[in-house]
Amino acid sequence: MLRVTVDLNDDERHLLQWLSEADFSQYGECYGKALDRLVQLGLAQVHGKETERNNTFIAKGDGIMFRAVSLTALGLACARSNRE
Repeated sequence: MLRVTVDLNDDERHLLQWLSEADFSQYGECYGKALDRLVQLGLAQVHGKETERNNTFIAKGDGIMFRAVSLTALGLACARSNRE
């Protein structure tokens, strides 16, 4: 099995694990420096404007705070590696 290791701080590791527990989260729930770094490293992605109202979240609206966020394939692999 491929083991993925990335140097993350505690906040980034916590967010990575939290995001790995669901298919999507909402940007307003997880925005900040930790998410910015995960996106920069290619571990997470912020989805487009179409996810502001077309989603399964309780909150729907206009603007980035309502957009979906998910881990990339690399982010999911990294999260799995951190659990082992």
